[in-house]
Amino acid sequence: MARRKTVKRAQKSHKHLFTRNKKINKTQKEQNKIPGWNKNISFTQNLSNLGMNTGYQINQKITDELKQKEQAPQQYIEAEEISIDQIKELQKQATQKLPQEEVEKKKNKVRMNIDDEWAVEALVKKYKQDWEAMKRDHKLNTFQWTAIQCQKKYNDYIKRYGKCPKPQ
Repeated sequence: MARRKTVKRAQKSHKHLFTRNKKINKTQKEQNKIPGWNKNISFTQNLSNLGMNTGYQINQKITDELKQKEQAPQQYIEAEEISIDQIKELQKQATQKLPQEEVEKKKNKVRMNIDDEWAVEALVKKYKQDWEAMKRDHKLNTFQWTAIQCQKKYNDYIKRYGKCPKPQ
């Protein structure tokens, strides 16, 4: 009894091979039905004999057109004439330094997340300015900042708000 089951399993496992062969045979039969199709020559040759374009022929036409355009003399576009003085003025405007106030504003801009602010406030309330203790507290220091990072975040907080959070 067990022997028959193994034979049936083996027959089932080979069924997929037979279905693939049937599909291949169908496509070959369909190709043979096309009038003017010759089995002995390549696919692209058959298509060209039937008057159909292949992708290669289309690409070849495009490359030929591009080569012809490259070999053609270049056409120049007329542009407005600009004096040297105008060019120098434009260069000065582009290279001018920003006023000192704008530079300071850009330097003082500090980006802090709400989460960073919360963490800095909580750490300073608990530890004041003990950076090593802040580093060791994993409940409040959820980002696991080092002591130097804690100090920098504290300084950024002061730059942004002008004051430090009140310690307990």
